[in-house]
Amino acid sequence: MKCIVIGLGNFGAALSLRLMEEGHEVIGIDTNQTYVNQLQEKLTHTLVMDSTNELALTELPLSDSDVIVVGIGEDVGASITTTALLKKHCVKTRIIGRAISHVHQTILEAMGVTEVINPEADFAHQFANRLMVSGSIKSFVLDDTYEISEVRVPEAFVGKSINELNIINTYKVSLVTVLGQSISKNILGKEVENYQVTGVVHGGTVFKENDRMVLFGSLKAIKKMMNDLNLDD
Repeated sequence: MKCIVIGLGNFGAALSLRLMEEGHEVIGIDTNQTYVNQLQEKLTHTLVMDSTNELALTELPLSDSDVIVVGIGEDVGASITTTALLKKHCVKTRIIGRAISHVHQTILEAMGVTEVINPEADFAHQFANRLMVSGSIKSFVLDDTYEISEVRVPEAFVGKSINELNIINTYKVSLVTVLGQSISKNILGKEVENYQVTGVVHGGTVFKENDRMVLFGSLKAIKKMMNDLNLDD
């Protein structure tokens, strides 16, 4: 996939590097020379450029790109202007906008951008849910009711199989998979915990100590499960 990321601050830089790790081509653009220099050896191409300059923007391979992410953060004016120019020149290319406020998001949507993300708000929502459920490691909110949550396997589950526990009927949540723990050492020689997906679970899957479960269900059901197992404060 060929990607253009406009705005190489914390969000844009992290996104660009992750896309590169996954094997995609990334052109990174920013007005800040320092940001560009930090990534010039790590991305496919980097450019110091003002994306609100229409002439300069149209020199980019816009039509040949699969996705363009406008990751500009604080400068809402630059974000809106850049998006407007992209909408003008990129008829078919997928455009994703980053909003930093509800008003910003509303403007982008009114301009016809169908994919708008708000990383700060999304993370805050997920982190708040995480705080409400002790034992929760990560959570991915699907809507106002349902989420996917990674939780520590409770002591009461260790040594028992999925069939024995009857999780779906008992707690009204679905078990997506199990993550198994392994220990490695970092460059300083310190032990680090790693977790890997064990694969597709089945009725005979037995929980081990330090395992983690990936659950799907309502926040209410997952929280109740943790309460019933005395994992919640």
